[in-house]
Amino acid sequence: MLIPLFIALVLWLLVLIPSFIIAGEVSKKKDDPFIIGVVTQVSFFLLSVAVISLIGNLDEYGFRFSLMYVPKAFFVGLLLSAITAPIAYKLVQNYRPDFLPDSAIKMVLLMLILAPLGEETLYRGLIEGYLLCYTNLWVAIVFTAIIFGLVHILAFRDAPKGFRIFIVLDAVLMGLVAGYFRAISGSLIPAYALHSAANLVGMTGWLWLERKSRIL
Repeated sequence: MLIPLFIALVLWLLVLIPSFIIAGEVSKKKDDPFIIGVVTQVSFFLLSVAVISLIGNLDEYGFRFSLMYVPKAFFVGLLLSAITAPIAYKLVQNYRPDFLPDSAIKMVLLMLILAPLGEETLYRGLIEGYLLCYTNLWVAIVFTAIIFGLVHILAFRDAPKGFRIFIVLDAVLMGLVAGYFRAISGSLIPAYALHSAANLVGMTGWLWLERKSRIL
């Protein structure tokens, strides 16, 4: 059991580290959160697909067309985020993530399309897909959700401590649910839908808070 988990971590780092290096080099030339975010998520997607192609086949790792659970996953993503959002708003204080783009259109592209595509391909595609092949369903779902949650520490490293802890726990929860839908459907599409729905609530909240602060 430990060997597949170790290999899953290696696969994760094979995508994560080069993606961060590429994004870091881009940031030296263009310090734009949107461009950096786009580069990071595209790197996640392309490198994950490349690794999957080397160790298995895309179909086995969730690249199959299935809309069966998509409406349910999208609704669950909205519901869970709506439940947790009030807690986040109380903890956020005046913090604004430095990776958040400066316009609503850029937020939509990054948070509702590219982030779900890149992150779900890496976590629910490559990592969970590998573990589903070599461990059991719940080990694959839980382990992937935990590392998905923990990596949010890096993204929110400058956030207030309470908010940072909440974001990690919330990401683990969303990862568990996204992982479950990916496992039972055999497809990444429900996970994409759930991630996008969750980000939609979060993005709407950020825009509302910023508008409220300008009015005040």
